[in-house]
Parts: sequence; structure tokens; C-alpha cells
Amino acid sequence: MSQSPFSRKELLPQEEKLAVAYSASSLIIAFAKASSLQERRAPISPAGVAVLVSNNQHVMVESQLGDAAGYSDQLYAEAGAIITSDLKKLYAASVVVKVDPPSEEEIKRMNNGAVLVSALQIKTRKRSFFEQLLKKNITAIALEYIEDGHGGYPFVESLGEISGVSSVLIAAELLATSQKAKGILFGNISGVKPLSTVVIGATSTGVVAAKTAMALGSQVALFDLDVSKLRLARQHISANLSTQLIADTALAEALKEADVVIGALSGERRAPVVVSQSMVDQMQEGSVIIDISIDSGGCIETSELTTHDRPTTSYNGVVHYGVPNIPSRYPKSSTDALSALITPFVLKLSYEPQIEIVLAKDATVASGIYCYKNKATKPALNDWFGFDFHDLKLYLL
Repeated sequence: MSQSPFSRKELLPQEEKLAVAYSASSLIIAFAKASSLQERRAPISPAGVAVLVSNNQHVMVESQLGDAAGYSDQLYAEAGAIITSDLKKLYAASVVVKVDPPSEEEIKRMNNGAVLVSALQIKTRKRSFFEQLLKKNITAIALEYIEDGHGGYPFVESLGEISGVSSVLIAAELLATSQKAKGILFGNISGVKPLSTVVIGATSTGVVAAKTAMALGSQVALFDLDVSKLRLARQHISANLSTQLIADTALAEALKEADVVIGALSGERRAPVVVSQSMVDQMQEGSVIIDISIDSGGCIETSELTTHDRPTTSYNGVVHYGVPNIPSRYPKSSTDALSALITPFVLKLSYEPQIEIVLAKDATVASGIYCYKNKATKPALNDWFGFDFHDLKLYLL
């Protein structure tokens, strides 16, 4: 008689062992105040903090983080965050989150191997900024580089929506209140000719601006250099939307009749200047220009960089609004929009015990990386600052 390879205990009925759902590992996540001039947004709301805390994360919030957005330290504390003014303690966290890029002094406070999540604003950076990140082996993630898996850039598009809507609202205000204002109103008023709006750039921001202006009763002409973008904009907004390719003659004629001009072009290094001084010379006195592209140099030759305190300049009787970072004008809406995106994104960083595993498994997180393991992993860092480019995929095999 052959002997069984199993013991008597092994042959007895055993307790069934089911797979247990993975619970997120605990991180120390610090949310720091912005240090840029007139930046009033916060990266997370108290509601976002509550979500992170309920998922077993330790959250630190810099004191007065959300004051401009109407969120007090008490609200963050009630949501479960630790409130601190100790920057040494704050920047020692395993993950540091900011709306704007950290200063080089703030980078020095971070621990080696930490994770940074913030905007990059590469056109405003210096080479030494990246040298500090690489020296400290910081995994740096840029909000504007993050892709959603469908070819979209959720952070760029969300803030672009705010810029697009607010550009029309700002123009409406200036048409009524600026010096020598036209005194005209957006809206379908019976017996009154609708005002004319020209939007330059079928970017996500430009499309939202055109849609908002049309919804308020304006006649809208959308200009771009890409016919495919114009076609998509018509499908998205209305078949009644006037679309034209950017050409000097056609654009100049449209500007002569325009009450509002919104510049929303973007470029690889800076926005292309497509509206010349001579074109603005032909515009009507009291007309309004909102140059959203001022963030990247402006697409209108007569635009000047201004501030939220002094937002407008005037050239030849035409009012120019050249404030960069328009979403900061509406800090609560912008904070809530950022929080809705940052909260689930940061939570993903806790799904695995090591950032390497997170990056290998989640393409959305990996898409935002520009510094990793002392290497520059975005071609833009080579183009702008001469760093050797290293494909991130080679380090995630």
C-alpha cells in the first residue's frame, strides 16, 4: 500500500483563505503655500484632506494655506490635517504638494528621495532649479504634464476652463467700467445689436471662451492655424460659430468690428504674436483685449504684463488686460478644481510601498515625471537647459 505524501492534518478540511483587498500604505503628505506673487490658490480643499485621511494618509497643511480661498486652518484641522508653520517639518514629508514650483531654498529643505508634485512653469525656471532636484534624487511631477490616458491634460484643461469663462466675464466688466468704456452688454437684448467677440486660438481655453461668449449672446469668430481644431470647436459649440484661419487680412478685418478680443494661443517656447500694433490701431476706442496668452509672452503685440492690483493698460483707446494666472482671481473655484484632481492623484502614490512600482503600474502618474533617479526624463529639459534626456520607460522595466 502506497503512502500518501500528505500528512493527516493536511488531509483534514482546511479553512478557506480568500484574497484580501489591498489597503493603501500610509504616506506623510505635506501641502505647502504658494510663494509666487499674487498666487492665491491652494492645492487642496478641506474636503480633499478628509478623503486622504479617510484613506489612512497623514496630512500636513501649512498654516494659512487656504485663507485666500475661504478655507481656514480650523477647517483643515477638522478634516484631519496637522497644521504647521514649521517649514523644516513641512518639507521633510515624503510627498510635498504645491500649486506653484518650489523655490530653490524650499527644495533644499526637502529630503533626499522625496516626491514633489507641483506646477513646473518651465519657461520661468532656471537650470539651477533642476540641478537641485537632481542632486537630491527627488521624483518631480509636473501638474501640466500629467495625461489622463485619453490624450488629455486634465490639470491644464481644468484651469483652462476657468481662464476661458473668466476672460469673458472680465471683458464684460471692462466694457462697462473702464475709462471711455463702450457701455455695452453681453446678452440677447431685444432690439439691440449683439456685440462682437473675436477669439484667437482654438485651444481648450479659447474654445471655452468662445462657448461662453456665444452663450451670453455675442457673435463670435474663432481664429486658429489648424483647420482640424476649428472643425472640432464647431462640433463642440455650435454650427453657427464662425471659424477662420489666421491670416493677416481676415484677422485685421474682424478686429475692426470687434468689441472684445480674447487671445488664447500657445506655443512651444512662447505664444506667437499674430495681432500687430497696426491691427490694434484700427480697432474701435473702448474695445477690450484680454490676452490670456500673456502667461507665455502674449499673442498681441500691444499687450503688457499687468497685475491683479493694476490689471489694465490702454493703447490707442483700446483697453488691454494682461494679468497672468487668471484662475488666481477666483481662488475658491480654482482651489476646488485643483483639489478634485490632486486628491485622487496623490492617493495613487500610496497604492504601492515604493514609487517605482507606482510608476510601472500607473501611466497617468508616470506621464507627469520630469526628474527621476537623478535623471531628466522630459525632452523639454534638454531643449531648454541642455540636460541629457533619459527615457523614463528604461528605468521602469
